[in-house]
Amino acid sequence: MIALIRGEAIKLRSTRTALGFALAGVLLTLLTVLVQGVGGDPTSLEDKRSTLSIGGSIFVVLVIFGIVGATGEYRHRTVAPAVLIAPDRLRLLAARTLAYAVTAAGVAVLMVIVGFALGIPLLSEADGPSLAMSDYLTVAGGGMLVCALGAAMGVGFGALVGNQVAGVVSALVYFFILESLVAVAKEELSKFTISAGSARLGGFDVGELSFLGALGVLAAWTALFLGLGMWRERGREVA
Repeated sequence: MIALIRGEAIKLRSTRTALGFALAGVLLTLLTVLVQGVGGDPTSLEDKRSTLSIGGSIFVVLVIFGIVGATGEYRHRTVAPAVLIAPDRLRLLAARTLAYAVTAAGVAVLMVIVGFALGIPLLSEADGPSLAMSDYLTVAGGGMLVCALGAAMGVGFGALVGNQVAGVVSALVYFFILESLVAVAKEELSKFTISAGSARLGGFDVGELSFLGALGVLAAWTALFLGLGMWRERGREVA
């Protein structure tokens, strides 16, 4: 298993995919901090945590990162050699999930450093109460969990769909259209959506969800898609 994880990590380092998504995450972090810190006039603790948070569109980027990773070998038709090396498809998928989750958590560390370096000086000049050390730890820890779970969820969904374009388009439709329809149709259910869980865990103030509640929501969605992905992977033909 360790060898499989190491192999997936090597593939990640040997392509530009991880670097591109890491750059996108850092740029979105900078944009979030600038927009909320300068234009949002954060004065409450909730507003200040949201300024430093990692969630929302950043989470979507990490989900797509996982989808691209899970479907890349089908797109480039390199899955057959991978299966010859590791015949156990479920172990291979588990190794890929761990590799992408750990990589995403590492990217989250970089995003937290960049966001805090820019955001803390901006917030020090804002009115209202100051953030405590526990607030910073919650935002940083929650951000790492959000990114790791987002990448893992993407790998599971990518394995379920099997097609890179269909996977990415489906994810975008869900996040930007279907979740909005859920909020309109049944507002009380919106707190159980993926976006609500990722936003609250990342530091945004979202309704009645607690930190642990948001972690449970996001973990449940991740487990669902990984379970479905493993089920689909087991029965998929390798061409």
